[in-house]
Amino acid sequence: MKRTIGFLGLVLLTFSACNYKANKSSSQQHQESKMKELKIERHFDVEPEKVYSAFTNPKDMVVWWTPDTEFDIDLRVGGQYTITREENGTKFVMTGKYLEVKRPYKLKYTCGMPDFSPVIDTITVEIQADTKGGCQLTFIQVGEGIHEELKQLPEGTVSETEKGWNYGFELMEKSWKENK
Repeated sequence: MKRTIGFLGLVLLTFSACNYKANKSSSQQHQESKMKELKIERHFDVEPEKVYSAFTNPKDMVVWWTPDTEFDIDLRVGGQYTITREENGTKFVMTGKYLEVKRPYKLKYTCGMPDFSPVIDTITVEIQADTKGGCQLTFIQVGEGIHEELKQLPEGTVSETEKGWNYGFELMEKSWKENK
Protein backbone atom coordinates (compact mmCIF):
# COMPACT_ATOMS: atom_id res chain seq x y z
CA MET A 1 0.00 0.00 0.00
CA LYS A 2 3.03 2.25 -0.15
CA ARG A 3 1.85 3.84 -3.43
CA THR A 4 -1.31 5.21 -1.81
CA ILE A 5 0.54 6.80 1.07
CA GLY A 6 2.42 8.92 -1.46
CA PHE A 7 -0.60 9.75 -3.60
CA LEU A 8 -2.97 10.50 -0.74
CA GLY A 9 -0.30 12.50 1.06
CA LEU A 10 0.31 14.61 -2.02
CA VAL A 11 -3.40 15.22 -2.58
CA LEU A 12 -3.76 16.16 1.08
CA LEU A 13 -1.16 18.91 0.68
CA THR A 14 -3.50 20.75 -1.66
CA PHE A 15 -6.19 21.07 0.94
CA SER A 16 -4.31 21.42 4.21
CA ALA A 17 -1.73 24.03 3.19
CA CYS A 18 -4.10 26.98 3.62
CA ASN A 19 -6.68 28.12 6.15
CA TYR A 20 -9.38 30.31 4.63
CA LYS A 21 -12.74 31.67 5.73
CA ALA A 22 -15.71 29.86 4.19
CA ASN A 23 -17.54 33.07 3.21
CA LYS A 24 -15.95 35.09 0.44
CA SER A 25 -16.41 38.79 -0.15
CA SER A 26 -16.99 40.08 -3.68
CA SER A 27 -13.37 41.27 -3.81
CA GLN A 28 -12.23 37.74 -2.90
CA GLN A 29 -14.47 36.32 -5.63
CA HIS A 30 -12.94 38.77 -8.11
CA GLN A 31 -9.48 37.60 -7.05
CA GLU A 32 -10.50 34.00 -7.86
CA SER A 33 -10.59 34.90 -11.52
CA LYS A 34 -6.88 35.76 -11.22
CA MET A 35 -5.93 32.56 -9.40
CA LYS A 36 -3.22 30.28 -10.61
CA GLU A 37 -4.45 26.91 -11.78
CA LEU A 38 -2.86 23.52 -12.18
CA LYS A 39 -3.21 22.17 -15.71
CA ILE A 40 -2.01 18.72 -16.72
CA GLU A 41 -2.33 17.29 -20.22
CA ARG A 42 -1.74 13.60 -20.84
CA HIS A 43 -2.25 11.23 -23.73
CA PHE A 44 -3.51 7.72 -23.02
CA ASP A 45 -3.69 4.76 -25.40
CA VAL A 46 -7.20 3.84 -24.23
CA GLU A 47 -10.64 5.03 -25.25
CA PRO A 48 -12.21 8.03 -23.41
CA GLU A 49 -14.63 5.76 -21.51
CA LYS A 50 -11.77 4.04 -19.64
CA VAL A 51 -10.30 7.36 -18.51
CA TYR A 52 -13.71 8.70 -17.51
CA SER A 53 -14.41 5.52 -15.56
CA ALA A 54 -11.15 5.91 -13.64
CA PHE A 55 -12.66 9.11 -12.16
CA THR A 56 -16.23 7.88 -11.65
CA ASN A 57 -16.49 4.11 -11.18
CA PRO A 58 -15.26 2.69 -7.83
CA LYS A 59 -14.21 -0.56 -9.52
CA ASP A 60 -11.84 1.43 -11.75
CA MET A 61 -10.94 4.15 -9.22
CA VAL A 62 -9.44 1.55 -6.90
CA VAL A 63 -6.47 1.34 -9.30
CA TRP A 64 -5.15 4.66 -8.07
CA TRP A 65 -6.56 4.41 -4.58
CA THR A 66 -6.54 0.98 -2.87
CA PRO A 67 -8.93 -1.95 -2.44
CA ASP A 68 -9.79 -0.83 1.12
CA THR A 69 -10.97 2.63 -0.02
CA GLU A 70 -14.71 3.27 0.35
CA PHE A 71 -16.51 5.16 -2.39
CA ASP A 72 -19.98 6.71 -2.12
CA ILE A 73 -20.78 8.29 -5.49
CA ASP A 74 -23.97 9.93 -6.76
CA LEU A 75 -22.79 10.66 -10.31
CA ARG A 76 -25.16 13.36 -11.53
CA VAL A 77 -25.11 17.15 -11.62
CA GLY A 78 -25.69 18.23 -8.01
CA GLY A 79 -24.81 14.73 -6.76
CA GLN A 80 -22.23 14.33 -4.04
CA TYR A 81 -19.36 11.93 -3.51
CA THR A 82 -17.31 10.81 -0.53
CA ILE A 83 -14.08 8.85 -0.71
CA THR A 84 -12.86 7.44 2.62
CA ARG A 85 -9.63 5.72 3.59
CA GLU A 86 -7.94 5.00 6.86
CA GLU A 87 -4.18 4.98 6.89
CA ASN A 88 -1.89 4.57 9.90
CA GLY A 89 -4.76 5.45 12.25
CA THR A 90 -5.74 8.59 10.33
CA LYS A 91 -9.04 8.75 8.51
CA PHE A 92 -8.92 10.62 5.20
CA VAL A 93 -12.24 11.82 3.79
CA MET A 94 -12.45 13.57 0.44
CA THR A 95 -15.81 15.05 -0.49
CA GLY A 96 -17.31 17.08 -3.26
CA LYS A 97 -20.22 17.83 -5.53
CA TYR A 98 -20.58 17.13 -9.24
CA LEU A 99 -21.03 20.33 -11.25
CA GLU A 100 -20.94 18.89 -14.77
CA VAL A 101 -21.29 15.28 -15.91
CA LYS A 102 -20.95 14.52 -19.65
CA ARG A 103 -19.94 10.89 -20.05
CA PRO A 104 -17.30 10.14 -21.34
CA TYR A 105 -15.90 13.53 -22.27
CA LYS A 106 -16.22 15.92 -19.32
CA LEU A 107 -16.45 15.86 -15.56
CA LYS A 108 -16.36 18.89 -13.28
CA TYR A 109 -16.57 18.63 -9.52
CA THR A 110 -15.58 20.28 -6.26
CA CYS A 111 -12.99 18.60 -4.09
CA GLY A 112 -12.11 19.09 -0.45
CA MET A 113 -10.92 17.36 2.69
CA PRO A 114 -13.05 19.00 5.41
CA ASP A 115 -11.29 17.26 8.31
CA PHE A 116 -8.06 19.04 7.36
CA SER A 117 -9.09 22.33 5.75
CA PRO A 118 -12.16 24.32 4.72
CA VAL A 119 -10.59 24.86 1.28
CA ILE A 120 -12.57 23.51 -1.66
CA ASP A 121 -11.01 23.44 -5.12
CA THR A 122 -12.73 22.70 -8.43
CA ILE A 123 -11.47 20.03 -10.79
CA THR A 124 -12.31 19.80 -14.47
CA VAL A 125 -11.51 16.68 -16.47
CA GLU A 126 -11.89 16.91 -20.25
CA ILE A 127 -11.25 13.90 -22.47
CA GLN A 128 -11.02 13.99 -26.26
CA ALA A 129 -10.78 10.91 -28.45
CA ASP A 130 -7.95 10.80 -30.96
CA THR A 131 -7.93 9.09 -34.36
CA LYS A 132 -5.83 6.14 -33.15
CA GLY A 133 -8.18 4.76 -30.45
CA GLY A 134 -6.60 6.72 -27.62
CA CYS A 135 -7.46 10.02 -26.00
CA GLN A 136 -6.13 13.31 -24.69
CA LEU A 137 -6.83 14.21 -21.05
CA THR A 138 -6.87 17.82 -19.92
CA PHE A 139 -7.01 18.08 -16.12
CA ILE A 140 -7.47 21.48 -14.47
CA GLN A 141 -7.55 22.19 -10.73
CA VAL A 142 -8.45 25.70 -9.61
CA GLY A 143 -9.24 27.20 -6.22
CA GLU A 144 -7.65 28.65 -3.13
CA GLY A 145 -5.74 25.49 -2.20
CA ILE A 146 -3.91 24.98 -5.47
CA HIS A 147 -3.51 28.74 -5.96
CA GLU A 148 -1.65 29.11 -2.65
CA GLU A 149 0.55 26.12 -3.40
CA LEU A 150 1.44 27.34 -6.90
CA LYS A 151 2.09 30.96 -5.96
CA GLN A 152 4.65 29.82 -3.38
CA LEU A 153 6.34 27.47 -5.84
CA PRO A 154 9.80 28.47 -7.06
CA GLU A 155 9.99 29.11 -10.81
CA GLY A 156 10.70 25.99 -12.85
CA THR A 157 9.66 23.48 -10.17
CA VAL A 158 6.72 21.09 -10.06
CA SER A 159 4.16 21.27 -7.25
CA GLU A 160 3.58 18.35 -4.91
CA THR A 161 -0.06 18.28 -6.05
CA GLU A 162 0.99 17.97 -9.70
CA LYS A 163 3.37 15.17 -8.74
CA GLY A 164 0.51 13.45 -6.91
CA TRP A 165 -1.97 13.68 -9.79
CA ASN A 166 0.65 12.50 -12.29
CA TYR A 167 1.45 9.59 -10.03
CA GLY A 168 -2.24 8.67 -10.01
CA PHE A 169 -2.35 8.94 -13.82
CA GLU A 170 0.71 6.67 -14.06
CA LEU A 171 -1.01 4.07 -11.87
CA MET A 172 -4.06 4.20 -14.17
CA GLU A 173 -1.90 3.82 -17.27
CA LYS A 174 0.04 0.92 -15.73
CA SER A 175 -3.21 -0.88 -14.92
CA TRP A 176 -4.56 -0.42 -18.44
CA LYS A 177 -1.34 -1.82 -19.94
CA GLU A 178 -1.34 -4.81 -17.56
CA ASN A 179 -5.01 -5.60 -18.28
CA LYS A 180 -4.94 -5.39 -22.09
